[in-house]
Amino acid sequence: MRLEFTFQRGGTLVVTTADAAPRTTGAIAADLPLDAKVYQARWSGREIFVPVSLARKPPRERQSIRASLGDVIYFQEWEDAYERTGFEAIGLFYGPEIVREWRGDAPVNVFGQIDPSQFELLRQIGDRVWREGGEGVTIRVLED
Repeated sequence: MRLEFTFQRGGTLVVTTADAAPRTTGAIAADLPLDAKVYQARWSGREIFVPVSLARKPPRERQSIRASLGDVIYFQEWEDAYERTGFEAIGLFYGPEIVREWRGDAPVNVFGQIDPSQFELLRQIGDRVWREGGEGVTIRVLED
């Protein structure tokens, strides 16, 4: 499956989902299309994220605390790991990072990848959100 992220101030990124994370992909796709806001992640460095509240919460799958350039992740406060505040997000990494949040390392479901041909655009969007603040984003499933 492919997902499209279209940013209010310009640029569209295409994410190819991982076969190894079908429950995460399915839970996200079920709530699309989505108009939301994207923000700079405070703790993880070169990450922008979209707060979400999925109707179906996916389980842990394909988890890591390391993200590479172009990785797309899903995070929630996993029941066995955190005191829950309700935070849940989709993140796009515009540089390699250790995934962290205010309580320390944060295991995430790595469910997709942006094609390397779009890495420069991803960096531009990430830097723009970091420097200029949040902006609108539309996320939808691309029909094949």
